[in-house]
Amino acid sequence: MDSAAPNHLIEHAEGPAFHGPRWNGWVVAALAILCIFAFFGVQTIIFAYVIFKDHPEFVRNTNELLRQLADPQFVPKILTAKNLWLMSVISEAALALMTIGFAQAVLRATPVQLGLGARRGAPFWVLAGIGAGTGLFVVSLIIEGVITAIFGPHPQPQSLVVASHHGAVDFALDFMSVAIAAPIAEEIFFRGFVFAGLVQRMSPLLAMVISGAIFGIAHFEKWSFLPIFAIGFGLAWVYYNTRSLWVNIVSHATINSISLVAAYLFPQLIK
Repeated sequence: MDSAAPNHLIEHAEGPAFHGPRWNGWVVAALAILCIFAFFGVQTIIFAYVIFKDHPEFVRNTNELLRQLADPQFVPKILTAKNLWLMSVISEAALALMTIGFAQAVLRATPVQLGLGARRGAPFWVLAGIGAGTGLFVVSLIIEGVITAIFGPHPQPQSLVVASHHGAVDFALDFMSVAIAAPIAEEIFFRGFVFAGLVQRMSPLLAMVISGAIFGIAHFEKWSFLPIFAIGFGLAWVYYNTRSLWVNIVSHATINSISLVAAYLFPQLIK
């Protein structure tokens, strides 16, 4: 009697959960929504903390607070590199830990099935990640250029915040926020969890499209939706073909690093 397990079950046990026993779709959706709400809830709490820490007078004058929040220059002033680092690192860590914790506790998903298995041949996958990230950045830049040519410039609020920072210390803090914390957490959630949950029940191409759209919508930037969608679609493709989130994390970090360096070197282009 042949006791060998079917290939799709072996892949499910030793790699990302693209095939084999399905995660319950409704449970995946519920957990994803819960993680997103918790992520933005943590960000909101920390944002409120830094506002009232820097401007305690707003506690007694909510009308002035609302007036200041309506000023597009107010948020960049509040989100110094230190405050952005505080908000990003804590909220991104919460997103990553909740995704892994919920997936393990509710779906019995292992870190390997979330794409976090050991990856051999580090030089190759690091170079592959850098190459894929550079290519996706160029694609998103072309799409953004077309949109700008048609509708005019609409820079992302986060880009405006980063462009207002200066110096080596600010850059180091922003790098930890933008190029380390965000790629790790967002790849675990959007590709390791959301995309994997989708590709278990539909074609890979459709799962890439839907997960890319979710990635774009989650950034709450209508003018940047298409470039971010393209990046999300591309990162899902990279994950499906490499079977490793480590390649994705390097790709995502490369995209964000290029954007960060550009914001510091050429802030006038963003503003």
